[in-house]
Amino acid sequence: MLSKIITAFFLLIASLLRLTPAPEPKCEALVSGSFIQPWYCADWDDARWDAETAWMKEAGLDTLILQRTAYLDENGVWTAHYPSELPALRGGCQGDLIGRALKSCRKAGLRVFVGLADFSGWWNGAGLSPDWETVCDVTTQMQEEICRLYGDDYGDTLYGWYFAPEITNNPLMKVSLPRIIAGFNRALDQATALAPAMPMLISPFYSEYLAVPSVTATLPMWQIFLNGAHLRDGDIFCPQDAVGAAWTREKSLEKVWQMYAAAVSSAKADVKLWANCENFISAQAGGFLQPPANGLTENVPAPMDRFAWQLETASRYAEKLVCFSMNHYYSPFTDQAAYETYLNYAATVGGG
Repeated sequence: MLSKIITAFFLLIASLLRLTPAPEPKCEALVSGSFIQPWYCADWDDARWDAETAWMKEAGLDTLILQRTAYLDENGVWTAHYPSELPALRGGCQGDLIGRALKSCRKAGLRVFVGLADFSGWWNGAGLSPDWETVCDVTTQMQEEICRLYGDDYGDTLYGWYFAPEITNNPLMKVSLPRIIAGFNRALDQATALAPAMPMLISPFYSEYLAVPSVTATLPMWQIFLNGAHLRDGDIFCPQDAVGAAWTREKSLEKVWQMYAAAVSSAKADVKLWANCENFISAQAGGFLQPPANGLTENVPAPMDRFAWQLETASRYAEKLVCFSMNHYYSPFTDQAAYETYLNYAATVGGG
């Protein structure tokens, strides 16, 4: 009798420890969009933009996400990457990144999410920063101006908005979450008033080093955010997987995507879960609170086997996969070998 009890006990423990089978993929493990930062592309002419969008199309991408198009620095000086007439931005305009990107993407058949305002004080002030309200004001003004400047000429190419400040689970952002939600809602309400069909995309991330000791303990934060925001059907929650930046350890990635999927499933609106997979190795690998462990002085492209694993993991939970950044790390302009390796991978996965 005792042996049966002992056997039953161990069987119970074994069943509790058994891994849940991985869900079936929701999409192909392929990149369909890429973030790009203004410092990298602000000076490109039309020829360079056309070459860039041509290889993006060849690689199967259909979406470009401009990370931000206005920035308030630590000295209180704004930079804008389009010809703005807004009082805050007028003196800091540098070219027309938005116009060139839209022009080239239209020719290539790509759609564009335009990133809005961001600021240096985000990381040490978040929603409590004295600049937060100013940035929210400029964000909503930019939405109106960008629609007016580009909406008629670029139609479906100007596809959506990207809310640039990156929310994470550090204590400061948790404390200021109500103010963050309120500022985000101003951009969402403006989007609804101007062009209801244009989705809003946001790309937060989870850090194992800044806050809670477990992935699931962060779930309530994202549930509060998703249900406090005025999100609409079709808006996009597109978390960074944070593997490249080393905020998330590889062994935790599956649990992180399970957490994000649970958060999105709790939203009142039909919010889409996309994945922002990072195809680089950070020079700060090991996390912000740990010293660099790999000897790098700058970020470098991730090997394709690691990136493929990230894409495959995310594909089980997300409806669409984008990355940071095909343009920065896997472009033929930056790493021809990485680009060709990705094309070979994509041909295999896509059956080409």
